[in-house]
Amino acid sequence: MTVLILMRHGAAAMLLPDADRPLTDDGVAEAAATGAWLRETGLAPDLALVSSARRTRETFAATGVDCPAEVLGELYNCEPEDVFAAVNAVCPDAETLLVVGHFPAIPEVAHLLAPGADVPGFSTGTVAAFTLTPGPIAPGSGTLLDSFSP
Repeated sequence: MTVLILMRHGAAAMLLPDADRPLTDDGVAEAAATGAWLRETGLAPDLALVSSARRTRETFAATGVDCPAEVLGELYNCEPEDVFAAVNAVCPDAETLLVVGHFPAIPEVAHLLAPGADVPGFSTGTVAAFTLTPGPIAPGSGTLLDSFSP
């Protein structure tokens, strides 16, 4: 893979249980804006890895991104090393991979990938794209390419 795109889900309702929280209207709009930005910048993913939480699945759908998606329980309520493991387990044929997940894991992975880069704060709907060095992703293996916050 050459490009990794990390995205935090859109704004979600404050309902319980946590995994069942739906997107709000604002969250749908954030995801749609981020999807439009991805298309405008030519950062169309070949594959998406999406947390199993309702809000992340709805976020991916609202982006309008046209690629296959794998819903992974291990991306819900996870640690950065879980994100690294999930990304490293995907088919190497994917040139551009989108990961839709949660705070704090997504911003922590971004900071670990490109230490010292001006990584965004990851408000809801935020996305950051990284170019990767060849081989498995690991701390320090990325360079911030671009970012967008709706």
